[in-house]
Amino acid sequence: MNELLHLKQHPGTNPKSFTSTICSAEVVDGDTWVELSDSYFYPSGGGQPADHGYLENESFSIPIQDVKKRAKLLHNIGIIDSDLLLFEGTVSASIDIKRRNILSRMHTAQHLISAAADELFSGRTIGNQIGLDKTRIDIGIEDRSKFDKELLEQLVNDGIEQQISVTMGLEHRSSLTSNPLVRVNLDLLPKNVEELRVITIEGRDICPCAGTHVSNTKEIGEIQINKVKSKGAGKLRVEYSLL
Repeated sequence: MNELLHLKQHPGTNPKSFTSTICSAEVVDGDTWVELSDSYFYPSGGGQPADHGYLENESFSIPIQDVKKRAKLLHNIGIIDSDLLLFEGTVSASIDIKRRNILSRMHTAQHLISAAADELFSGRTIGNQIGLDKTRIDIGIEDRSKFDKELLEQLVNDGIEQQISVTMGLEHRSSLTSNPLVRVNLDLLPKNVEELRVITIEGRDICPCAGTHVSNTKEIGEIQINKVKSKGAGKLRVEYSLL
C-alpha cells in the first residue's frame, strides 16, 4: 500500500516536482491508472478534489487527470499507447501548482468558516465539497433564524486579515476530545486510528484533516459568501468563493 506522502508536507502550497517510477498499470473503462513507487499527489477525498499534473521523461509527457486511493494509490493518465505499460525507469512527476494552491486556500477557508459558524450559531459542519471556483459547506443548525450571512463572512475575513498561523502536527485522539476548538465528532473517525494528522489555525480551529492547506490565513485572500439556501430541516448550505 502506497504511503500518502502529501500528509508529511505543510504547507501544501507550491508543491515541488519529484522523481518516481511506474510500478504497475491497470485499465479501467478505457482509462489507464498507474501506481507510482512514491507519490506526493493528493487523492480525491474529504471533500477535496484530486491533484492534477504530469509524468514525464525523455520519451513522453502525459497528464495525470485524477488520483484515487484504494488498496493502491492510483493515478489516471487517460487513454494511452499500450507500449507505455511496459515502461520501466524513472519519471519526473509534477503537480499542477495553480490548482493545488487554489484548493489549499479553499480548504483552509472552509476550516475558518466551519469554526466561525460553530462559534456564532452553534452550527456544525456536516458536509463540504471544495472546488476551484466555489466551495459549499452544509451546516447543521437548530435555530436557522440565528444565522447571519454578513456576520459570518466578516468574522472569517477578520481571521484572514489577522494573518493567523496555520500549522500541521500529529496528535493522539485522546488529547483532542475535550478541546473546544475541535469542532468535529471524533467518534466518526475510525476507532483504530489513535494518532491523527491535525491542522491548527491558532486560536480558531483544530481539526483532524488529510487535506492540503496554506501556512498562514493571509494566503487565503478575502472570501465572499455568495449563496445560503435551505437543505431541509435544520440544515443550511453555504456557498463561497475566493476574491
